Amino acid sequence: MFAFAIKPWLGLAFLAAYVVYVWREILDAETSASEEELEPLKIRPSAGETSLAWPCLQTLLALSVIGLASHTFVGQLEAIGLAMGWSPHLTALLLSPVATELPEIMNALIWVRQGKERLALANISGAMMIQATIPSALGLMFTPWLFDGPLLAAGAITALAVAFLWLNFRRGAVDGRALVMVGGLYGIFAWAIAACF
Repeated sequence: MFAFAIKPWLGLAFLAAYVVYVWREILDAETSASEEELEPLKIRPSAGETSLAWPCLQTLLALSVIGLASHTFVGQLEAIGLAMGWSPHLTALLLSPVATELPEIMNALIWVRQGKERLALANISGAMMIQATIPSALGLMFTPWLFDGPLLAAGAITALAVAFLWLNFRRGAVDGRALVMVGGLYGIFAWAIAACF
């Protein structure tokens, strides 16, 4: 294991990368009229556009549910890790990606069925950017995050996947096979972790 003396500064760099991403997305935003239409509120569909109270209440309720579900999710990950004899970060590396990306995939499928492909793609890329920067920044700044074998393997395989996708997108050669190959890297990572660590 080893640690970097500049670790907290790397956390700030991750936060800065997210700010730059959000700023560029806002500047380059191109949405169609159909994508800008808002659906009625779930808790009060008849609420008009004149009051912010109902949208704020629905947002607070949704955030409360997300917070409670996240707390339960982390508790279950800890229980699974203890039952399997895995360290907490190894459990998170193996199981969190599946659980965190499934809701994003469902959202994307719903939007694609509604003909909102740009929203679907933006949702997935935005979620991936948040997960790649914000938790990493908080971990770097506020935890004794030491790099060991599993974390180094995760970083190396992630860098390989990013480089592969970047090159394919630059050439305009991204198709289903390329995406399946990148998804297969997760399987390779899980196998490597199970076999070596």
